[in-house]
Amino acid sequence: MHAFVKLEATGNDFVVVDEASPAPSLSLGARRRLCDRHTGVGADGVLTVLGRDGRFRMHITNPDGSVPEMCGNGLRCVARHLAHTGRIPTETPVVIDTDAGPRTVVVAAALDAVTVDMGRASFDAARPFPRALSRSLLHGFSRATTVSMGNPHVVLEVDELPASEEAARIGRAIELDAATFPERVNVEWVVVGDNGVDVLVWERGAGLTRACGTGACGVVAVLVLHGVVPPGTTTVRLPGGPLRITVADVQQPIWMAGPVRRVFAGVATDDGIGQGAEP
Repeated sequence: MHAFVKLEATGNDFVVVDEASPAPSLSLGARRRLCDRHTGVGADGVLTVLGRDGRFRMHITNPDGSVPEMCGNGLRCVARHLAHTGRIPTETPVVIDTDAGPRTVVVAAALDAVTVDMGRASFDAARPFPRALSRSLLHGFSRATTVSMGNPHVVLEVDELPASEEAARIGRAIELDAATFPERVNVEWVVVGDNGVDVLVWERGAGLTRACGTGACGVVAVLVLHGVVPPGTTTVRLPGGPLRITVADVQQPIWMAGPVRRVFAGVATDDGIGQGAEP
């Protein structure tokens, strides 16, 4: 039996499984079933909290079973869970390990928001976006930029966000373009507006999601790099709500702040899911 908690951060929802072990013990099949929105709990991923004695690590499983390096909103959920259970303090910087490296988190005293040091954006591995692919899929965009926030993204600057069906078609095709992105890629569409930017996200291994923390950070880093928005704090408006992204300089760590909420708790087994605990 594995106790779990479901949390959501700006509409990104996750199942958090807490284990004092070096690797997830809940089977991969069970983790995938937890993510299923028809026969399971439903989630954008399973976050396994590993470690003990004040040093914790976040392991991520996507709904398709793949393991991404980093998830910013997932990390905010893990931090909130650890603060709720009394294992990390609030209003104090704490380091949590991820497959993209250590990240510093600060949980608000009310447990309703978490700020994360997301690390630096990297343009070192930037690849030219294939124009043939863009012509066949996008019908034009002002610029495409690849960026890493510990995981890979391609940011598409467009005049208007695509409809969901079109975004799913385009996002899937770009993610699975193995010749350009052999490890697959996350896709963000961005429209610069008044008092912030509007973003739609296709996540590698998860599809269209209501928010993406690394994606929001990558978007703002790209816009600052190209001089589209000034350094400082930018509000990123996503389907699940706003995130505040601070990019003082593209050579410096990026900070992300946003709300997080505990939804419910339950118990999972390899054979099924039994729900039964207070929010």
